This record gives sequence, C-alpha cells and structure tokens, in this order.
Amino acid sequence: MSHAVIAFVGRSGCGKTTLIERLIPRLTEKGVRVAIVKHSPIHALETDTPGSDTHRFWAAGARHVGLVARDRVVHTHRFAEEPALQVALSGVHDVDLILLEGYKRSAAPKVEVIRRARDPLPIEGVEGRVAVVTDVDELALDCPRFRLDDLEGLTGFLVAALDRGGDGGTLG
Repeated sequence: MSHAVIAFVGRSGCGKTTLIERLIPRLTEKGVRVAIVKHSPIHALETDTPGSDTHRFWAAGARHVGLVARDRVVHTHRFAEEPALQVALSGVHDVDLILLEGYKRSAAPKVEVIRRARDPLPIEGVEGRVAVVTDVDELALDCPRFRLDDLEGLTGFLVAALDRGGDGGTLG
C-alpha cells in the first residue's frame, strides 16, 4: 500500500516531538492511519530492557531480533552504518501517512517548527518546506504558516494534502 510521507524538521528542543504527539490523535480522529519514524543519528540508543531475553540476543550479536507480544511486533535490525530513509520506511505498512521527525536533508516535503525561544530563524538550506509552525511573526517564508497552538489548522492542511492525492510521498 502506498502512503504519503512528510518530515517535521527544526532545531533540537524546538518542540517537534510535542507537536507530532499532539497531532496524532487529531489525525486519527479524521480517519488517517499514522506512522512515525524518528531520525536519531547522533544519540546512543537503547531499544530494549537490559537483562531481557531479546536484549541478551542483541548483546550476543544477533543481526535481527524480533519480539511478538499480544499487542505489537517489534523488530530490531543491526546495520554497519546508518540505513537510508527508504530502508527505514520499507517496514512501515497499513498506514496513510508517515510523519518523519527529522530527516531535514531528505527529499520528503517538510514542515519546519521554529520557536522564538530556541532560535527565531529557519534552518538554512532546507529544501521542500511546505509549511511552517512558529511563534515568530516576522518570518519571510513563502508557504503556509501555523501558530504553535493551531493544531486544527495544521491537521486540516495535512488531511487536505492527503485528499489532493498526497499518496506515495507527494504530500505538500
């Protein structure tokens, strides 16, 4: 199944995670099946509970560890270097929209989050910006703009883009 992809980008600490967390229930209320893929290229990452069987398998060097529980399936893959975005997206199924957190250098359309208290300027060199979520009034960007608390407006923008045929990654 094909799905649309849009990246939420911005400086660390600008509120991307909080914004996405608040958007998810609004999108699902509109019938949009949502997935999230978060880019974390510089952080050490622990994805399992130390001492658990799956953690022990991973620590022993397994290239892939799968865990099936009553309400979820979790797969962890080992890579020698950071996998390409398409590799990360290849495991996402049965959704209408994939929200990326990060991936500012990707070809995906982007919503940039700009918070005055963090840095009032857009990130230089971001290509494919389709909207901005900000509390900075004087930005000179030629794209739709939403206030940080305008979740309904941003949700409507995303749903309208999906309705216009934002299938297969052409959202925007």
